[in-house]
Amino acid sequence: MRPRSLLDGASIVGVALALGWILSLATTRVKNWFVMTDELYYERLAVSVAQTGSLLPRLHGEVVSNVNQLYPVLLSTVYGDGDVAASLEAAHRLNAFLIASAAIPVFLLARRIGIGLFVSLWVGALSVAVPWIVLSSFLLTENVAYPMFCWALLALAYAVERRRWTFDLLALAAIGGAVLARTQFVVLLAVFLVSVVLDAILETSWRGAPRELWRTRRPFVVLSGVLLLVIVAAIAVGEGSKLLGSYSVTAENVRIDFDLVQLAFEHVAALALGLAILPFIVGCAWLIDRLRPSASPRERAFAVVGTAALVLVLVQVSSFNQRFGAGLVKDRYLFYVVPIVLVGLAAAVSERRWPRWWPLAIPAAAAAVGFVSIPVTPYEKLNVDSVVAILNRDLLELATTTRWTHVLLVLSVVVALQALLLARAFLPWRPVAVTVAVLASVALPLEAVYAFDRLFAVNGTNGLPVTLDQGGVFGWVDRLVGSKGRVTVVKYPVGGQDWWSGQGYWWDLEFWNESVVETVADEAVPGTPAWAELFDRRTGKARETPDSRYALFYGYDARFRLAGIQHQFERDAYIVEPERPWRADWITRGIWPDGYTRPHTPTTITVYAKPGQTTPLRRFLTIEASNPDPVDPRRVSITSGPVDWSGTIAPQQSLRQQLQLCVPPAGSATVRLATPGVTGVYRDPTVGPPTGVSDRPVGIQLRTVALADETEPLKRCPV
Repeated sequence: MRPRSLLDGASIVGVALALGWILSLATTRVKNWFVMTDELYYERLAVSVAQTGSLLPRLHGEVVSNVNQLYPVLLSTVYGDGDVAASLEAAHRLNAFLIASAAIPVFLLARRIGIGLFVSLWVGALSVAVPWIVLSSFLLTENVAYPMFCWALLALAYAVERRRWTFDLLALAAIGGAVLARTQFVVLLAVFLVSVVLDAILETSWRGAPRELWRTRRPFVVLSGVLLLVIVAAIAVGEGSKLLGSYSVTAENVRIDFDLVQLAFEHVAALALGLAILPFIVGCAWLIDRLRPSASPRERAFAVVGTAALVLVLVQVSSFNQRFGAGLVKDRYLFYVVPIVLVGLAAAVSERRWPRWWPLAIPAAAAAVGFVSIPVTPYEKLNVDSVVAILNRDLLELATTTRWTHVLLVLSVVVALQALLLARAFLPWRPVAVTVAVLASVALPLEAVYAFDRLFAVNGTNGLPVTLDQGGVFGWVDRLVGSKGRVTVVKYPVGGQDWWSGQGYWWDLEFWNESVVETVADEAVPGTPAWAELFDRRTGKARETPDSRYALFYGYDARFRLAGIQHQFERDAYIVEPERPWRADWITRGIWPDGYTRPHTPTTITVYAKPGQTTPLRRFLTIEASNPDPVDPRRVSITSGPVDWSGTIAPQQSLRQQLQLCVPPAGSATVRLATPGVTGVYRDPTVGPPTGVSDRPVGIQLRTVALADETEPLKRCPV
C-alpha cells in the first residue's frame, strides 16, 4: 500500500473515531425514549434478533415485513442481557460511532475528485457536525442509514466514471446495503439510472447516448431493463407497492401538482437554512457547474450522481410529506443529501478560480422561492421530523411576525448572492472561499450544539427529562422474571380520556422490559379478535396458548382473567403464571374494551369450574363499578344465583359489592349486570385518540372484577 493511502486511511479513521467519541458524550446523556413508536419498534426488532439469533424481523413472535433490518441487527449486539437501561446507554454510544463513520466515505468522495488531504478531512468532519446529527440520540435507522447512503454515493460515483460491469455490480450491492439500512433508499436505483444516462449524454450527445450506453454498459442496460419489467409487471397486477415491504404505503396515491412543487422548494429552503445559506449556495453551484462535457471525468461523475440524488430524494421526500406528513416540511428524511452539498463546497473552496455566476444563482433562487412560504412554527422542544425548526423561535423573535420572517430569510439569500457577485467583481476567489469555509465551520457545529441544547432543555414526549434513567422504575418485569423470562402482555386501554397517557403506559412497559415478547387482546391493532373469542365459550379453555411462561394484566382489566398463580403487583399491573394450557377463571361479555357496559345490553360475567372439580363450589366474586354520569344516580341490578342485589350508584362515584355464586362441576356460573341509565363518554380508545366529544353511550364502568381463591363445597347449586 502506498504511503499516501496509509496516511489517508489513518487520518480519516482517527477523525471518525474522535468524532464518535465526542458525539457519544452527548448521546449517552439520553437515558429515556423520545420518539415513539419508532424507537420501540427498532428496539423490539433488535431484542428479537438477540433472543432468537435469527436475522429475520420479528415482532411479538411474528415475522413482519420490514426491509430496513440492518440497524436492528447492529443494535442487537448491545441487547439481550435483560438490563435495558445499560443496553440503551450502549446503543446511544453505538449510534455515535455509527453515524460518525459517515466521515469516511465523505472523505473518500472528496479525495476521489482531487481535493487535498486537509480539506478532505475537514469536509469529512463537517459532514458529522451538522444539526441533524442530534438524531443519533435516538434508536432510529438514521444512525446507520446516513453512512450507508454516503457509501452508496461513493460506489455510484465510481461506477458512473469507470463504466465497467464490475463497478456497476459494486454500486448495486451498495444500493442494496443502503436499502437494508433504510427502505427509502430504493430511490438510489433511479439515481443510478439517471446518472448513467446523464453522463452518457454529456460524454457524447442526446442522439449518441443510447449507442454509448450499449457499447460501454451492456450488462447494466440489460439488468436495468429486466428490473424495469419486474416493476412494471408488479404494478400491472396491483402489487407494485408491496416491493417496499412495510413502506409499501409510501408508493400509493402519488400525485404531481403545484402543492408538491411548492413543498419541494420549501424543503430546499430548510436544507439551505440548516447549511447556513451561503455554503449551500456555493456547494450546489459547484455541482451545477460540473454538469458539462469539459469537466474532468471524476468531477463530472460525482456531479451527475450528486445532482441526481439531490433532486430525486428531494422529490421523493416532498411527495411523501405531501401525502403522509400533512404537507409539512420534514427535513429528517432529506438530510442524507447534505454530504453532497458539502463535498461540492469543499471542491469549490479548493478551486483557484471563481465559479461562473449563473450556477450560483440557481440554488439561491430555489432557496429564496422556498423561504417565501416555508413554515416557521416555533416548537417548545426538538422536532425530530424537522430538526432545522429549532431556529424558528429565534427567527420569529428577531423578525416579530411570520411574514417578516419570510422577508428576512429571502433577503438573507439575496444578500448572500449579491455579496458573492460583488466580491466576484473585485476580489480573488481564494479569500472568499476561505470566508465561506469558516462560516460553514462555525455555523454548522453551532447549530448541532443548539439542537442538543433544545433536546436537553425540555422534557421529552413522555413528560420526563430525556436525561432521567427510568429503567429502575419501569423495568420491574425483567427484574421479576429474569433476562430469560418470557411474558405475554394482555393490553388494556389505560388512562381513559387521557389517551396518550394510556399509550405511554404500555410503551414504557414494553420498552424497558426485554422479557415482554408477546401481546394478546390488544384491540387497538386492526384485525385483533375480541377477547371473548380467544376462549371456548363453554369451558373457558384458550383456543391457543402462547409459548411465554408468564402473563401480565392491568389491575383494572375487567375483560377476563387467566387461571394461575399471581406473583407480583406493581404499577397497577401484576404478573400471573398461568396454568397450561391457558384457561380463563372468568370472562366478561357485553362491555366495551375499556370496561364500560353497553347501553340497554345485559353484561355477563361467566365463572368457570376448575379442572377436575367434582362437586359444586361456592365462589366469591367482588365487583367494583362506577357511575360516569355527573348528575344523575345510576340504578344497577345484579343477578348471581344465590343472592341478587339491586341499588344505585351516586353520580361519579363507585360501589363495591361482593357476590356469592355456585359453580357446578364441568360447567360455569353467570353473573348478570343491568342498568337502564345511559351517559355519553369519550370515544372508544381502541380506535384512536378521543375526539373531545362525549359521543359514546355507556351504562356503568366495571373497575374491578376479582375472584377469590377461597371455595366452599356444596351438595348442589340452588335453583
